Amino acid sequence: MKLSKLLAVPFSIALAKGTSVFATADEYLPDAPSTTVPQIIKTLLDFATVFAVVVCVAILIFAGYNYMTANGDENKISSATKSITWAIIGLVVAFAARILIAFVTDKIFGTGVVPV
Repeated sequence: MKLSKLLAVPFSIALAKGTSVFATADEYLPDAPSTTVPQIIKTLLDFATVFAVVVCVAILIFAGYNYMTANGDENKISSATKSITWAIIGLVVAFAARILIAFVTDKIFGTGVVPV
């Protein structure tokens, strides 16, 4: 017996019964979340910070590996050192931007809206 014939009966039963099951689901669903502008800013800020940290760690691991495997090659050592330096600078800029955005949103929307 083919798999499609085996699945046809349960699928048709689910379609027939599904409408009666989902008809009363509204009373069990939670209310829609009330999303405000500060909450959206906080969510985006949290995502951007985590993304920046992950990228920085990946660059630091890659640059550290290049530094260790340079075998005395000045060009590879210089490139790895620059990568490490710029990764750390990028991380500092990301955290400074987070602090600046938290300060500005605090002044616009009120106290403690977007915590640092």
